[in-house]
Amino acid sequence: MSDTKAISLPDRYDMLRRKATDHMGEIITPVNDALTIVDNLLIDMCASSSGCFLILRGDTGTGKSTFIHTVGIFRKNVETITLAKDIDLSVALGALPATNCALRIVVLENREALTDVSNELLEKSIHSINSFVRTENGEKTLVAWPVNRDDLAERLAVLAKELGGEALIGVGEPIYRFGGPPKGKFLEIANNTIALLNQGENIHDLGISNARADEILEGTITIGSFLAKIRAELLSNQKMLQALVKSDRPRVWIVVLAANETDGDVDGLTRGTLYSADIDRMLSVTQANIVEELKQYPEKLGMLGTYLDARILHFPIVSALSAVRSYAQAELQGKMKDANMLTSAEPDTLNRLKETSVYSSFKNLPIGARKVGGKPGSNTVASFQKLTAIASKDDVQLNRAIAEALLASGAINSYTLEGDFGNGLTRRTDIVAETDEGQVRLEMMWRKKTGRADIANYVLTKLFNYGRAIGYLSSTH
Repeated sequence: MSDTKAISLPDRYDMLRRKATDHMGEIITPVNDALTIVDNLLIDMCASSSGCFLILRGDTGTGKSTFIHTVGIFRKNVETITLAKDIDLSVALGALPATNCALRIVVLENREALTDVSNELLEKSIHSINSFVRTENGEKTLVAWPVNRDDLAERLAVLAKELGGEALIGVGEPIYRFGGPPKGKFLEIANNTIALLNQGENIHDLGISNARADEILEGTITIGSFLAKIRAELLSNQKMLQALVKSDRPRVWIVVLAANETDGDVDGLTRGTLYSADIDRMLSVTQANIVEELKQYPEKLGMLGTYLDARILHFPIVSALSAVRSYAQAELQGKMKDANMLTSAEPDTLNRLKETSVYSSFKNLPIGARKVGGKPGSNTVASFQKLTAIASKDDVQLNRAIAEALLASGAINSYTLEGDFGNGLTRRTDIVAETDEGQVRLEMMWRKKTGRADIANYVLTKLFNYGRAIGYLSSTH
């Protein structure tokens, strides 16, 4: 079994931009006070027909670079350009054409501390900025200099007043002290970032309870520091999982087959493109006793689904009927005939199977949008209900037919039925499938009718039993 996948949670803007270039709007939270400052500077710039200079003072980790680079997410028609430290500022600014945008922001990167910039270079830089913002090409341009130390901010302010006066820095305070997003938004930002970069997961899925998140938040001042601490906690949890993986971690996929076609319910209990089981969602939709059992393990609860690679997969009844008719063995065929069911093999069985999320999961294919089609007809529903009647007494032969279809399709290499899954428990796995990437345990939920709460209860119970059987959830907690 391969190790657990790497966790991605950058805490700096340049790393985040590389990972999520086209999705920054899904992560970034507006800092309204800072946006108001930019709005006011733009009003003054329009009135004066001149550009402006902004000294953006913020401690390391407050998100000042993230803010100034993403103003365009929250304001219309904004262009942002970055100028690296090693280029000649006078040449770079002089080469900028006029902009057709309502506002152009030029960010001077990697000049945040006084030790990084000589006094001679400071004066030359302010001269270049002052000259540029007075030109026609610079009149809609806000030149922003992010800094993380008071000595540099104050030195820049003095030079800007001496060389450009209010025409350069406006009539307000020359230094804007940036505090970052509100602390109450830190957890939301962390979850949004984790979800975008890690298949829809959140901190709970990766083993951090609400109580632990509050503890981390209590001792944190900046968003950057919070993200770094969360990442450290997640990596610690991952190391624990990697140690457990060495003892043959099972992968557990729940396959839901119900006459009322529960694809929408499955969507509501999963996340990401692999239909990963969402523990939080399942806990919220059922009040069954298993919920209280699981809550005894707050530090492991979120990781349970991740550790087991737990997925909930919908299997369409048309595909199930086709597979059973084509691959039923003699005993099952007899039961089907007794129920006045068709038992002839169907030529399109494997094509139907390959359109299911179960097949896609075995082939490591992201599960995309389902094909839009009509609901199964009444005859199809009635036939499937007869299968569930058979399953309610003994589902082994039905599971064998599904496994044979998966084998014929190339989704799996081999299988066994009713395989034991741990020590101290007598429960067994419906289908134990062997693949090139290891073993997958399929639990087949055959139902005449089911819903979100019933599915959640079924899945949570299965996961709890697996967790106990392999020692991940201790019976002496």
